[in-house]
Amino acid sequence: MSIRISPYVRASVLTAAALVLSPAMSQVPAQKPETPAASFVARDTVSVTNLDVVVTDGKGNRVTGLKKEDFIVIEDNLEQLVTNFFAVEQGRIALPAEEATPAPVPAPAPAAAPAAVSAPRTRIVIFVDNLHIAPFDRNRVLRSVETFVRENVKDNVEGMIVVWNRSLKIRRKFTNDGRDLSDVLKQLEDESALGQEALSERRDVIKAIDDSTTVDEAAGSVRSYCQSIDNDLNFTIDAMKTTVDQLAGVDGRKILIHVSGGLPQSPGAELWKYISDKYRDSGSGTTTLFEFDRTTKYLGVIQAANASGVSIYTIDASGLSVDSNISAENRTTSQRIDTFVERNNLQSMLSLMSEETGGEAILNRNDVLASLKNIEKDYTSYYSLGYRSVRSGLDRPHKVEVKLSKKMKGFTVRARRSYLEKGVETKVREAVTSALFFPRDDNPLAVGLEIGKAVPADRENFAVPVVIRVPYARLAMLPEGSKMRGRVVFYFVVVDSAGKQSELTTQPVPIDIDAKKFEALVRKDFIYDVKLIMIPGGQKLSIAVRDDVTNSTSYLQRSVFISAFAGEESVPRK
Repeated sequence: MSIRISPYVRASVLTAAALVLSPAMSQVPAQKPETPAASFVARDTVSVTNLDVVVTDGKGNRVTGLKKEDFIVIEDNLEQLVTNFFAVEQGRIALPAEEATPAPVPAPAPAAAPAAVSAPRTRIVIFVDNLHIAPFDRNRVLRSVETFVRENVKDNVEGMIVVWNRSLKIRRKFTNDGRDLSDVLKQLEDESALGQEALSERRDVIKAIDDSTTVDEAAGSVRSYCQSIDNDLNFTIDAMKTTVDQLAGVDGRKILIHVSGGLPQSPGAELWKYISDKYRDSGSGTTTLFEFDRTTKYLGVIQAANASGVSIYTIDASGLSVDSNISAENRTTSQRIDTFVERNNLQSMLSLMSEETGGEAILNRNDVLASLKNIEKDYTSYYSLGYRSVRSGLDRPHKVEVKLSKKMKGFTVRARRSYLEKGVETKVREAVTSALFFPRDDNPLAVGLEIGKAVPADRENFAVPVVIRVPYARLAMLPEGSKMRGRVVFYFVVVDSAGKQSELTTQPVPIDIDAKKFEALVRKDFIYDVKLIMIPGGQKLSIAVRDDVTNSTSYLQRSVFISAFAGEESVPRK
């Protein structure tokens, strides 16, 4: 995205929703772009990295009663001092017991017990991958998921349903109504799932290998099949990453439950092995197998999930392993499909994504309800650890490991194994974008937003005037000679009714006021006028306003509907 400041700010767009910003300020004259004062440059920040940690014993039971000193946190091979700590037990924060004193002073009356504090909000996203699942397997698993959400999504636990079938659709936004989510999942049982089609295509490829007379002939058939599967797989992984990225600006404990029939690490791995078994010692598929390996793509999902604080739980809906060689479509094959290669290829990445993000993979089970109940235990019984470090503000990944002290033996610890160090700018950009899908109402700057009447801008677009007001009393203004200076950064992003999203536009606006006049403005508003160029139809606007001195940030969202006939009455008729 290229931005040209003065007199207009333009955002090039990926899709139909466009932004053209025309800044104008009242009460404060417009300033030419200038290098910010030293106050706005290279501020090191002390931030807290938080890790949610689940501890289980040898039988899988959650271990409670641990203390801060029982944990060891290692970041990039360096042990960190745990400064923030609390435990969650049965969905509530467990307050630490006060240490007993040798001779307690009698109180005139017993003190009231402190009220239990609810655990941080939990948000669960159920991702149904209709592209990589068979209808029968999906419906069997969804019935267990229906029971899970009906019983557990309530109070401060919210659920959301997204479906992938070559397009990503939000079927139900976040709600704490578990019965509503259960009804939506029930409706999905009547929809198509394309996993069976992939099995049919694979059967045709196996027959082509059987009928082939040379390695090259067999490899050609497999390559075409792999390219088709690989194309769908790449879009699927991108859809998962998109879902995770949208959760970046959402607060609370975040869980993604991915339901599929398995995701291949390398599309067609078992078929290259099948060729090698037929044309012995040929080594024909080894190089091509690595060509289609998509581990790096899955690592991108892992990094995004850990950066967003999302734990991934994967479900292989195909259930208990059955030798595919005894199925009807494979009874006439000349070779045997290597079921170990086949199963490992479909499940290894499910395990990797879960293990690296602090979740779990639910594999080789026809009844997954008990495993889903374990997920409920994970977000109602865990430990939150926080440690502080001085950061450069650069977005850099870090490895992290959580262990128990040596005296704590026989326990298993699960937590994310990496995180992305995020600067303030990255966090705000993520938050204002995710607010398009998951509204947030943080407004510490008391920002006011007014949207005016749309007028034609050209043959296809309309100009929507927007006025943003920020009380001067909420802004940090620094004295510099005879001036009071500050800077506010505005963020704008739009999504239309079809889900097409504009690029995010940022506009830093310096404030430069004569110190003698500033006192008279304290009770007034800093006003920023902007014109947004939008297409007709329903739009959702998300904005953020950040004070660049304190990094205090407000978020606001508004729905805007622009009629194709807006302003028509003002257009002269011939």
